[in-house]
Amino acid sequence: MHCSIRQNQFNNINHLLAVLLLFGLTGIVSAVEFDLSYSPLSNGNAESGLRGWTANGAVTLGKSSSAGEACFELTPGKGALAELRSEWMPVRRSETICVEYDLKTPAQGFDRESRAAVAVRYYQYDRSFAGESRFELTNTKGQWQHCRQEMVAASDAYFIELVFGLQNTTHADSMALDNIAVYREICYQPLYGKIKPMSEGDTLLVYTMNSRAGGEAIAMQTLQGVAARTTGPRVWIDAGDNTFVDFLTENYGIRFDRRFARDFAAILGELKSCTSGTYVLYDIYDKPSITAATTVAGLLDGVAIDVRLEDAAREKGYTLAADVRGKDCRWVYETYREKLNDDAIIVHTNDLRQHRSAYHLRDWGPALQCLDWWYRDKDTSRAVYRQTAPCSPVYGWQDPTTSDEGLTVKFHSEEGLFQMPSDWMLNLSVHAAMGPVLKEKNFSHQLDRQPPKREKGVHYVTFIMSDMDNILTEIGTNSFYSTRKFYRNSHRGEFPMSWGMAPSLVELSPAGVDMWYRDAKPNEAFVAYCGLGYFYPSVAPYLQTHTQRLEGFLKRADLRTLLLIDRVMPDAELDESYYEKAKWFTGMEQLRGLFYMEYVRYAPHGGRIFWFDGKPMVTARFDFRSEEFYSAVRSSPQALADSINAMPKNPESPDGYTFVTVHAWSKGLDDISEAVKLLGPDVRVVDAEMFINLIRLNLGK
Repeated sequence: MHCSIRQNQFNNINHLLAVLLLFGLTGIVSAVEFDLSYSPLSNGNAESGLRGWTANGAVTLGKSSSAGEACFELTPGKGALAELRSEWMPVRRSETICVEYDLKTPAQGFDRESRAAVAVRYYQYDRSFAGESRFELTNTKGQWQHCRQEMVAASDAYFIELVFGLQNTTHADSMALDNIAVYREICYQPLYGKIKPMSEGDTLLVYTMNSRAGGEAIAMQTLQGVAARTTGPRVWIDAGDNTFVDFLTENYGIRFDRRFARDFAAILGELKSCTSGTYVLYDIYDKPSITAATTVAGLLDGVAIDVRLEDAAREKGYTLAADVRGKDCRWVYETYREKLNDDAIIVHTNDLRQHRSAYHLRDWGPALQCLDWWYRDKDTSRAVYRQTAPCSPVYGWQDPTTSDEGLTVKFHSEEGLFQMPSDWMLNLSVHAAMGPVLKEKNFSHQLDRQPPKREKGVHYVTFIMSDMDNILTEIGTNSFYSTRKFYRNSHRGEFPMSWGMAPSLVELSPAGVDMWYRDAKPNEAFVAYCGLGYFYPSVAPYLQTHTQRLEGFLKRADLRTLLLIDRVMPDAELDESYYEKAKWFTGMEQLRGLFYMEYVRYAPHGGRIFWFDGKPMVTARFDFRSEEFYSAVRSSPQALADSINAMPKNPESPDGYTFVTVHAWSKGLDDISEAVKLLGPDVRVVDAEMFINLIRLNLGK
């Protein structure tokens, strides 16, 4: 469901609607759905005075007899104009907007010469006026009345403001407003964007990545990304792990040609026809220019070329399209704003000294034609993030404006984005090319799904591997699938085990999902990890958009449980009030229950179980990791087994259940296997799905 199928069926109607509304005509209702979970309007109910509004004329606050405790009151003098004007809000070009508010006009009605209206005004990126939709306000004759208008933003609008106005000509009328909200259209594009699909028998030229040849690696990845969008994937970057290569060959008939694996110039020449035949010049020692070149290369269908490789590019017939030396991502954003794809953003370092992944993930921006951003001013970054479509992914890792993971994810979450950890990612444009090929495919677990049975005198425990929101753990070079510590471990199948699965991979790498599921054991379950990506629901807007998209991904990936990571502490305690966030997830029919972990300290809530809409949300009881920095950590198999063995053996009590999160960076299946062997005979290890089903059976109301 992308940009809503219904909207595609009504394109002509919506175009007509946009035209008519710009001329102030009303009464036409669009066939779109709005995200009612969040209004970007600040202080729509006057509870914070005039914060978020500009008052022009006689605007006062009075007590409201509607749902709120206060309201806005416009009372202009005779012949004067009163206005209530909101702050500017971001909008997508041609996006459908819904405005709702409660209105009360004088008991006798407006004087016939008075004029009352609400307008949504549109502004271009350079802040110039782009038109408005205007609606005359209804006479409510002393009664509160709920009002609603829908409109389509101008095709060149990036911002909107909401303006209520009342003008009197003969005497001093007044009107009251309350519960004002602006709702945005639920609309999104496939995560794979405009990448062309691969077909059975396609051939990819293999390029062996040399970590010392950074300029070549960046050039080859930008070429890879552009080709994936213009003609379909043509390049595979070899970093030493053939797991996915072998899988594509054996199961999808994809061929890999290694003739030019170490011949950068040859591949550059072979694939010139996949590009515009141009290059974007940068200097690898001018770090901001790396970020600039990555974006501009995608927008111009060119290749990002370091100055030291310019002669090689010219020899193969490439011509200069742009020189971004001395430029940065802000210059790119301001220069090419209208060409950028707003459905994704990449926030990824350009400095090897900060992180050695700086020369990775360089195919994805050109493939999507989205912005590659690395900028240290937080206010500027916030403004850019707000111009990204609601509920969009941030690829890469960290943010130069923050000091740690938690602050980065919180920052991105506050702006309606979700983090897609992928800083070391290579070949994402090839993985995503399977998205349009397998877009109708539904995946199935190998899990033996037996109905739960009641037992007495036992304790249930489930193990879930951590950090699998990170798509590198699933499809990256030397992923968890490829390594002996995890999916290649000889103990797999000896005990029930649960792995994370990033739901977004059904579009970003459906073949990767297929690879994991085909090889799973009957006692291994998969848990949807974090939602569409890693984000903090406690501060995130647009949760209706997020969960509506997520539910489709859960169904396709056969995922029935979801693990949320949030950062509630230390600002607040996790309690029943979390329902206001959890309800958007528990409302998904596909979902049987939730797991919950806190940022940094994964298990501070003692295994407490919350019930939301008849579904359990289970917090982690023990954190199985090496570093003992808080009380819930168990650092050895013996310590973990001893703690579990000491728990009550009573399935009718919340203390009869233990969710163990396994810290992937310090523990693996060898450690879990050793702990399981030390558990008592009255402890039952079960997979995550069975764990939730047993809780529902024994504790559910």
